[in-house]
Amino acid sequence: MKNLKINFISLGCPKNLVDTEVLIGKLNQENISFTANPEEADVILINTCGFIEPAKEESIETILEAVKLKQNSNKKIIVTGCLVERYKQELEKEIPEVDYFIDLKNQSQIPVLFDIKPKENTKRIISTPKHTAYLKISEGCDHTCSFCAIPNIRGKHRSKPIKALVEEAKYLADLGVKELNIVSQDTSYYGYDLYGKPMLFELLKQLEKIDGIKWIRLYYLYPSTVDEDFFKFIKDSEKILHYIEMPIQHSEDKILKDMMRGYRKKKLYQILHWKEKYTPDMTIRSSVIVGYPTETEEDFESLKNFIQEAQFDWLGVFVYSHEEGTPAYQKHKDKIPKKEKIRRFNEITALQENITEQKNKSLIGKELDIIIDGFSEEWETLPIGRSYRSAFEIDGVVYVETTEPVNVGDIIKVRIKDTIDKYDVVGEAE
Repeated sequence: MKNLKINFISLGCPKNLVDTEVLIGKLNQENISFTANPEEADVILINTCGFIEPAKEESIETILEAVKLKQNSNKKIIVTGCLVERYKQELEKEIPEVDYFIDLKNQSQIPVLFDIKPKENTKRIISTPKHTAYLKISEGCDHTCSFCAIPNIRGKHRSKPIKALVEEAKYLADLGVKELNIVSQDTSYYGYDLYGKPMLFELLKQLEKIDGIKWIRLYYLYPSTVDEDFFKFIKDSEKILHYIEMPIQHSEDKILKDMMRGYRKKKLYQILHWKEKYTPDMTIRSSVIVGYPTETEEDFESLKNFIQEAQFDWLGVFVYSHEEGTPAYQKHKDKIPKKEKIRRFNEITALQENITEQKNKSLIGKELDIIIDGFSEEWETLPIGRSYRSAFEIDGVVYVETTEPVNVGDIIKVRIKDTIDKYDVVGEAE
């Protein structure tokens, strides 16, 4: 294949995005260019998500849209990622218009389809704004949560060596990255498989030494492997943000046991205590699942009460998805009606929106460091940024009023003036 234009579509989580960026790096040759427009592309390459039903539906819809563009053209379609890992045979049968379905274990061979010999040391091409990027520190997961298909898709937990991660982070810093977002399936478990003991702290100490990296943000911490030393470590760090993403999935012991989560409500209270003791300004993003097959109305009401008590800054709410191959699928019937699941979803979403809105109102008058991500078209080209409290493209933003010119990637002092809606605020540059 010569002189090709490739359109990349990456679906799902940031971990999947890193895989896509690695692929782009391997395909970055003189005779290949990349386009954001699938209509003008010679090849459409889709990296799918297949975690839960809505993600699977989005992946299928994206593939079918590409198939429509292929009609009466010479376009090629390549589909890879988690959906293919789970359903390759079915996809090949149902969507024969796709030229190649590539499962995860063969993803490294995709360059061969373009007459490119895969190389070991190619550098990934980041697709995020140059000041922020993800660093994936491990693959797979050793937990056996009853609702989760990830271990079946991605396999056992496999940590990437510290040396390789530090080299990758230095490469990102040389590109201009200031905010390093640490991602994996279980960040707090990092290192057990390679070193026989937890090594997240040692990795973070090495990353903190890298010139150019100003902020380090932690995603996907598992409650059972978060301890008191974790909060002590963050308290004493200059670069690790007081922000963690830590899904709890539920608060009630019976449901946590059924979900095979490996901890109970007491541990969640411990974590909240440690947070208040060592890092009271810590922002916590969490997530919960409603409509699990054994969740009663009493369990649901107790979950609501815990959320009100915990006062998470941000919360993702998910409707239980009955996934083939999971322990919950084998053990339970998906007996809670969809209408009831949606009611529970709406109630917790409304509860959390009120909590988040009140959290944002408490910021008024405070001065925060804001990293600039871009500029608003709706608000007369005001700069848009985030404080330590918000993850890129996930949480709320800060609209910045300023008389001085600012650039994307700048970190500036901003005093918060007001809230705009449930999620966003506006502030004035100091």
